[in-house]
Amino acid sequence: MNSTNPSSPKNETTSSFGELLEKWESQSQAQEQENSAGKGTLIEGTVVDVIGDTVFLDIGEKLEARVSREDFSETPKRGEKVSAIIKKRVDGYCVLSKKEADQRVGWETIKDASQNGYPLSGKIVGEVKNKGYLVESEGIQLFLPASHVGVRFKESTEGGKEFSFKIIELNEKTRTGVVSRKTLLDEINGEKWEELLGKVKVGDKVNGKVVKIANFGVFLSVYDVVGLLRQNDISYKKFAPFKQYFNIGAEVEVIVLEVDKENNKLSLGIKQLYEDPWIWAKKELEKGMVVRGIVTSLTNFGAFVELKEGLEGLIHTTELSWAKKPPHPKDVLKKSQEVDSEILDIDFEARRLSLGLKQLLPNPWEALSANVRAGNVLEGKITGITKYGAFVEVESGIEGLIHISDITWDEREKNPLNLLKKGQSVQYKILDVNLDAQRISCGLKQLSEHPYEALRKKYPPGTLVEGRVKSIVSFGVFVEVEPGYEGLVHISEIPDGRNIKLEDLYKVGESVRTVVVKIEPNNKKISLSIKDFDKAVEREEMAKYMKEDNQPSRESIGSFMNLNQNR
Repeated sequence: MNSTNPSSPKNETTSSFGELLEKWESQSQAQEQENSAGKGTLIEGTVVDVIGDTVFLDIGEKLEARVSREDFSETPKRGEKVSAIIKKRVDGYCVLSKKEADQRVGWETIKDASQNGYPLSGKIVGEVKNKGYLVESEGIQLFLPASHVGVRFKESTEGGKEFSFKIIELNEKTRTGVVSRKTLLDEINGEKWEELLGKVKVGDKVNGKVVKIANFGVFLSVYDVVGLLRQNDISYKKFAPFKQYFNIGAEVEVIVLEVDKENNKLSLGIKQLYEDPWIWAKKELEKGMVVRGIVTSLTNFGAFVELKEGLEGLIHTTELSWAKKPPHPKDVLKKSQEVDSEILDIDFEARRLSLGLKQLLPNPWEALSANVRAGNVLEGKITGITKYGAFVEVESGIEGLIHISDITWDEREKNPLNLLKKGQSVQYKILDVNLDAQRISCGLKQLSEHPYEALRKKYPPGTLVEGRVKSIVSFGVFVEVEPGYEGLVHISEIPDGRNIKLEDLYKVGESVRTVVVKIEPNNKKISLSIKDFDKAVEREEMAKYMKEDNQPSRESIGSFMNLNQNR
């Protein structure tokens, strides 16, 4: 490093995670092609939620990714980019480590600083008695010999103060190194700093000449002292690309952010020349306002829209459409598309802006046709199947739910959902319309009569029925009336039933003659009688003789049942 290069704090000499990730990926491309998402892979994800001690990331895969909250110095915000190392894959999710990613990226930063002669920022974290100090930089511990401190030991160790160092030795195998503060200080020309201090102060606008472009910022010469314009101080937009906007030797207007001769630190900025977009937002934006912006990125949980450079809002997937099942943002919007949206919420303190797209579209729930009424039979396509039922398209943008219990009357069907397929066209009956909850309940089985109601009509009280014994229990005998439908002959309806052993009189599978007492559709219950069968037959025979057309009559049976119930 030449004598004009200044020292710089940690954030001024390190690349953003996104850029260092790009460098790392290019260096290990062959390995990642073999297993791009295997254990030990460095990936970048987007924070989607923070629950308890766990941070959830979207890493572009179907399974969720989890990082321990302890890996973060402060709670990350939704939408924030995070680099992490894949530790392991478990059923349903992926475990990541941000701490290991920080160390890996940190070591790359240290190597880059060593190779290019950049100053390195770090803190004294421990003492090696009579030998020197331990310096922590980018999550890596380095050794500072006592002879290379350059200032009094006491001053170096108190208050967790940050200093800049020059790397004089690195060990790639053990990931350790030796740094020197004295060497760095010796490289600085004190006369040039004195001249600078006499001409500029914090807040001044100055012109600087571009002398070097790094991954993490731009080095500018101001009165022959080299200062650093960090990437984060170029634009209010996070991780904005900048290299293409600077050329070696070009003059750039900047503002002086910090001047620290002792630590050889000259910090410069460009974005500070302009108004903070969130200050502008506080003056110009309010809830309910319709704004126009550019779609900057699409994720599984929504779309980010830039209203002003450095000012982005999120259209969550639930705010993209009125559909009950939210579409994927890629199905609605495209990157770089200009779009209008409504401001749903602004949190100036957290710098969070929530936007909505569906609010600018007609709400189909407010314009339901007259056909969408309880009791009506319609036809539509199955749009999706879940574990609790199937969704059917009622009208454009409106779906109804066919609950799994409303698909078929057949109780022998173990999984009624197997009867339906996505895209299948079906007729269905609307069971309920709840406009307040924006919910429509539909049914398929309701298109046909309840099977027990059909049985009740087919076998009115007093009907003679012959069936087979299905099972014998302590309180009676179950008889199959029709395939799949059983009736109970209670012990009280069996001649002398309470005084005999039912298994001695009846056998499973044998035929038995009964008379219908009643059928209850709501309870799915069929009551039969054996002891009244002979009386019912006698009444039936009498009725036959009494009718001129010689047709079976229900009158005698009904009279018999009434008499039987009154006795």
